[in-house]
Amino acid sequence: MEALRLGWGVRVIIVMVITAIFFRCVTATNHSVGGASGWDLNSNILTWSAATTFQVDDYLVFNYLPVHDVLEVNRTDFSICRTVNPITTHSDGKTVIHLDQPGSRYFICGRLQYCLMGLKLQVQVLQRLSDANNSTPAGANQPERLSPRHPPHSSPPFPHHPPPRSPPPLELPPLPDRPEAPSPCICSGVGEMMMASGPMNWCLVLLFIMLATRPCFHSLIP
Repeated sequence: MEALRLGWGVRVIIVMVITAIFFRCVTATNHSVGGASGWDLNSNILTWSAATTFQVDDYLVFNYLPVHDVLEVNRTDFSICRTVNPITTHSDGKTVIHLDQPGSRYFICGRLQYCLMGLKLQVQVLQRLSDANNSTPAGANQPERLSPRHPPHSSPPFPHHPPPRSPPPLELPPLPDRPEAPSPCICSGVGEMMMASGPMNWCLVLLFIMLATRPCFHSLIP
């Protein structure tokens, strides 16, 4: 039973490969370079190539006389018609070139300055539409890689400083109550003056007072 399944699997794979090869052969196009005139100066190679679409797996068919050949060169040699060190050289009279990948290809004739006279071909090979539809762009099935989200950048809030407080009023300690100075006594002043003036002067003042007050005393005596 296992051998039967394996045999059917191999047959299916072979059929798929043959179908793919057949499909490519049917869809590929043979381009006769230069049209009916072939690879020759009588053909307008530039006009012919501009009106022709070249795709991957197509073929270029060069038909030419022995006076011509086909050289595949790079872009620089193509622009100046240099025939030294070409990529490939063909001179069999009927050259078939397989266009196996997309991109630009350059061909010139290397005989007797025919390239400078216009016998040169540049083709731009395009990806075949069926291959482009079946191929998956790189990364198409991969999930989109998102960059980690960062919180919006915001400047840190300024620290809130309370308004400066005014210093409390300076409280001075209460002053002790000072006793009021007694009013100067006239008597003490007079006594001080008398003591300062000396005993002699004091006696004179006392005598003067007694004389001045004598009439009062006489009026009081009966």
